[in-house]
Amino acid sequence: MSEFTQSKVHLVINEDIARMRKDYREQGIPTILDEGLNLLLLTLKLKKPKKILEIGTATGMSGICMLDVCKDAHLTTIEAHEPSYRTAKANFEKHNYTNKVTCHFGDAGDIIRFLDGKFDFIFLDGPKARYYDYLPELLRLLAPGGVLFADNVLFRGLVECEKPPHRDNTIVRNLRAFIDTLTQNKNFTTSLIDAGDGILIAYNNE
Repeated sequence: MSEFTQSKVHLVINEDIARMRKDYREQGIPTILDEGLNLLLLTLKLKKPKKILEIGTATGMSGICMLDVCKDAHLTTIEAHEPSYRTAKANFEKHNYTNKVTCHFGDAGDIIRFLDGKFDFIFLDGPKARYYDYLPELLRLLAPGGVLFADNVLFRGLVECEKPPHRDNTIVRNLRAFIDTLTQNKNFTTSLIDAGDGILIAYNNE
């Protein structure tokens, strides 16, 4: 993403959430980059989903932002890191979203296998090496006309590298397989966007 393009990213979010996101970043706790969040919220405003699935709750910042712009939505969210899970639950309660959120603690790969029904929006922001593993279940859960929004799919630019560092080979290989599977699937209209850490948006044509 160019400096000019990045300079034009202006988030319009709850001021309290903006302060909390800043505080978490200063503590070294990752949150979705501003340009990624801006695109996520724009996509949600256009889609107007009623049922959202989030893989990777973290501290609940993205979930709260999603519910802020989707007043009629219910969020199902999954987090494997217990301190983050507990923090997220407290943040949802603080912002009066407890009744609009179902929080699951545990491995997303295990939990999504037992989820029923369809989601019209899925936000994928969990362990990057697992995106490809999750994909069959996510496609099962995505409603016709639904949108899958995946963050960090270029993984610090390494997915585009001819020879990524050896330690990152598994993540890069699995992210490439994830991207290829969706971009080559005729049942989906998919766009790979060089914003933030790389974003993939796929629309279920079925």
